[in-house]
Amino acid sequence: MNIVVTGGCGFLGTNVALHYHQLGDSVVCIDNNSKSPGNLVNRERLSRRGIPLAHVDIRNSNDVDVFFRDLGKCDAIFHLAAQVAFKQSVENPRKDFEINAVGTFNLLEALRLRSPRAAFVLASTNQVYGALPSHLFVEQSTRFDYKEPCLGIREDDRLDFLSPYGCSKGAADQYTLDYARIYGLQTAVARLGGIYGCYQYSYEDHGWVSYISEMVRTNQGFNRFGHGKQVRDVLFSSDIVLAFDSMLRRIDTIAGEAINIAGGRENSMSVVELLRLLEDLTGNKERSVVNPMRSGDKLVAYLDISKADRLLGWRPQVGKVEGVRRLLAWLDNPEAAEYS
Repeated sequence: MNIVVTGGCGFLGTNVALHYHQLGDSVVCIDNNSKSPGNLVNRERLSRRGIPLAHVDIRNSNDVDVFFRDLGKCDAIFHLAAQVAFKQSVENPRKDFEINAVGTFNLLEALRLRSPRAAFVLASTNQVYGALPSHLFVEQSTRFDYKEPCLGIREDDRLDFLSPYGCSKGAADQYTLDYARIYGLQTAVARLGGIYGCYQYSYEDHGWVSYISEMVRTNQGFNRFGHGKQVRDVLFSSDIVLAFDSMLRRIDTIAGEAINIAGGRENSMSVVELLRLLEDLTGNKERSVVNPMRSGDKLVAYLDISKADRLLGWRPQVGKVEGVRRLLAWLDNPEAAEYS
């Protein structure tokens, strides 16, 4: 297959690109050449394996159109480029909107005009579900949880685009679904929960599992916010790649669908629970500094993944304890990862 990966130097993009390259597919990555340390390292990682990287700013419709005009045959696009930080979306909502909403629109238009038979999978987010005030919570010793037992947030739960980031990703999410309905394109949406794993160079405002793991592993102090009982589900990188691949292989039947791709209730954990796990695995005492709760931080958000099981035959294979153990091993030796 001829596969395009947007955000190819990012965490997800690198995992997806290396996976298909290892399978022998033709992979081209799009990236805006961000100078962040993680992107620079991943760019070199892709280059060593001979994966071509095109400098394209998806905010520029002409750049996107010219890229696909010159590309030729395209079988699949994994749209993983995004502005992903909540704090940055609040500080610069215009940039957040241009990358996440306008960038996705430009890609969908290029798909419609240049490669209408290609599959298109968008990485969306649980932020499209917002605060979900109809879900009541109960406090437990190490976490908050839903008061009424459930498998988590379903795809048909009410959307509520909380925060500029939620609005921009929500717009991308809905445009992707609408291009399947209106234009008959093979577009689908993966709504991701918490994600972590190999090739993720995280920081305080994004990638909480990887960031906290690195801080505890290296015995550094770090900020955390609130009581630490906020709960999210987490999904390891190899399981994300398998889910995306399942969506690609079944795109004929899932076009126009939004599907939760997440760890689910079984792989949910709170910040406090992660800290205790890291102390057990590393032997270090966590050194967090507790700050006030951040505005818009939900107490509980884990996703019901029944639809992914039903439509894709997919469920996570790497549990949260094993995943954190694999993450720590990668942090110890970043070149000894899954795709060598």
